[in-house]
Amino acid sequence: MKKRKAFLVAVTAAVLIAGCNGRGGTSTLDSQSSRIFVTNEGALQTSTVETYEDQDYYSEQEWKAELETAVAKFNAEHGEGAVKLNSSSMGKGTARMVFDYATGEDLAAFTEKYRDTANLVSGITVSELKNTAASFAAEEVTFLKAADGKTATTEELVKNGDYHVVVIEGEHPVTVQTEGRISFISDNAKIVDHYTAQTDGGKSYIIFK
Repeated sequence: MKKRKAFLVAVTAAVLIAGCNGRGGTSTLDSQSSRIFVTNEGALQTSTVETYEDQDYYSEQEWKAELETAVAKFNAEHGEGAVKLNSSSMGKGTARMVFDYATGEDLAAFTEKYRDTANLVSGITVSELKNTAASFAAEEVTFLKAADGKTATTEELVKNGDYHVVVIEGEHPVTVQTEGRISFISDNAKIVDHYTAQTDGGKSYIIFK
């Protein structure tokens, strides 16, 4: 019982269940595996999926209450609305939870506090490409086109200034899904499907429509 309680109160170190949807994918959050989701408006969510040993004495209601307690404690420190439990489910040895965040700083702090290793980042920001493109040359970032994997030119990036840029920093690989279709990624990330990419640690960029 204590082991399961520790798992719930900590929101646990998540086990990444890598899902590959081929070159298709979906523009809505795929909560069947752990990932960070970015909307067209720049809103951030995490989906965390974990397996557990089925225990008759531990109910889904108790688990949800533990999650809500963790959220309340975090918001007491970081401000009301910093994180919100969007949904949760438990059954057949699998627990799923989706959280909404007010900012990228909140996402980074929450995943760090509760050791959600599948979604653990030190920083994540979302902005329009036209406000970020100037920094690419200074940082010597190489971008690849999602369509064919070939190197993208500066001109190709600049002409799509209204696209969105997700900048992810951290030591751990994470899976990032976007609401809009991905057009470019930095060369230290890889495409999973039209809406999903996986980073390889360090500082990664994902550009989507």
